[in-house]
Amino acid sequence: MRWHLALFGLICFAPMASAQNAVRESTVTVRLFSTHIGREVTFSPLGSRNTLRFCLQCSPITIDTPAILKQINGQLHMMGETAGSPHKQVEFMGTFRVRIEGSSEVETAAGRWIVNGTTTGLRILLTTSTEGYVIAALNGEAAADEPLESLKTMAVVARTFALTNAHRHAAEGFDFCDSTHCQALRFASARPEVEEAVRATTGETLWDGAHRAEAYATQHCGGEAEDAASVWPALHASYLHAHPDPYCLRRSSASWHTDISVAQLARILREQHWKVPEQIETIHISKRTPTGRVQMLEVLGQQTRAEISASSLHFAIDRAMGWNQLRSDRYQITLNNDVVHFEGKGYGHGVGLCQTGSFEMAAECRNYREILAFYFPGTRIRITPEDAGWREISGAGWTLVGTDTSQDFLQTGNTAWAKAQSTFPPKAPVHPVVRLMPSTELFRQATDEPGWMLASTRGINIVLQPLPVLRAHAADSSTLLHEFLHVLVEQEATPQTPLWLREGLVEVLADNNLHPTGDAMQISEIETALAHPVTFMEAQRGHAASAQLVQHLISTYGFQTVRGWLRSGVPPTALVPQARH
Repeated sequence: MRWHLALFGLICFAPMASAQNAVRESTVTVRLFSTHIGREVTFSPLGSRNTLRFCLQCSPITIDTPAILKQINGQLHMMGETAGSPHKQVEFMGTFRVRIEGSSEVETAAGRWIVNGTTTGLRILLTTSTEGYVIAALNGEAAADEPLESLKTMAVVARTFALTNAHRHAAEGFDFCDSTHCQALRFASARPEVEEAVRATTGETLWDGAHRAEAYATQHCGGEAEDAASVWPALHASYLHAHPDPYCLRRSSASWHTDISVAQLARILREQHWKVPEQIETIHISKRTPTGRVQMLEVLGQQTRAEISASSLHFAIDRAMGWNQLRSDRYQITLNNDVVHFEGKGYGHGVGLCQTGSFEMAAECRNYREILAFYFPGTRIRITPEDAGWREISGAGWTLVGTDTSQDFLQTGNTAWAKAQSTFPPKAPVHPVVRLMPSTELFRQATDEPGWMLASTRGINIVLQPLPVLRAHAADSSTLLHEFLHVLVEQEATPQTPLWLREGLVEVLADNNLHPTGDAMQISEIETALAHPVTFMEAQRGHAASAQLVQHLISTYGFQTVRGWLRSGVPPTALVPQARH
């Protein structure tokens, strides 16, 4: 997930292994700018602790200014590098804004970046979490006004596709491309509804019995979902069968047309080395699927006959003339005055989820489970083969979300929430949502936090490690109290409120008795240790230092005054005694 601010839990431990719930598919590698040929790329670092290195044996180099790479004769050159020596590969680690020459697109993402020079241009790979990939897929595929339940539907389908089709481009050294060949991706800041959709469905995929389903999506099926075997003969899935779809037609008819001159069509066909007549006299449809999509065409001329598959023609025309010339294979053909006229309906192959229909179902107040049941009948939404996906249980003023919820844990949460409110009385009603993860790996993906963290809170949303991990350290009650206090503190904070004040105030309220270790820390050092800790010890030191600073301010100015600073800001004069220059 992409969260706005890193806030950490009360206690940090190396979690116990949870083999039965392990989520192995933790990362994917994507080729970015896959449809662009560029010879120069700029990596602009964002945040802190961004590094680069020129080989696996090289030590990482911290960078805080843009790095420009240029491909020359298949090798990489770093612009401005004093040595000026070429490199076979450059690796970046961290968060970067990336712009490639010849493309107006800019990608912004965190992860491991690999840049190679090839004879045709640059190859840029990004390794990121599966959940980060799902956000990018929704950014690339969803409409700007896509309803939340439709976004949730797309998140489950995108995640299922990614985990079922992992290593699709393995022969080329990566998993997926960022074009519609796999899924259109856009790594950038996501709108809140996209983040909420991915968070609400974290880890959920479609299952057919004990195996993940084959999940595909199409933009608009034209009112008739297609049978998968009609498009991909080797794919036979009972849940991917042809059926009427009344929903997408309520939004639009998805009609389209394309005109291609006979001469241009003949040239395209000859470029594919197909044995077609030199002069095309007629072209007609010889075979359709049961839903009316074209499967085969006949080209006639000069007493010569050639048969062409519709999918091959579709690809050849779009590659030669620009994508989306033929929006689908559901069309009629007429030939008049040396012009081939295609009159069509629908966008895409028509198999699986119809995104336009999903939009309409959500607009008609259907939830994502109902939408998925319509487009993938007989499948189940699960995280592992054993569970039934996320379940919600109402607590006393809060909600617990989990795959295997415990009444004992619910009561523990009721007690912790009551204590948090009595310790820090809220000024307005607030209803926290606690998501108990089934595995440490899924916790890491959902929060972008290291596995030694027990919890992470953003706004009213709390994400916890699996219950066995919390209980192994006798930390379920204390962690819940700490995170509930974070929720209450965050309700009064502003984006400008320093992290040390938020975290330190929670530590003091939770009465954790953390003792500073090592030398005193400057405020900037505390902020860095809290926001981007590399080790457990660094995080612990930052928490202890923030608690000591806030406790001193409370002793000097009073609790209510310090609480007011969450919204009004900390007066510079209050920090003068703590500043070190």
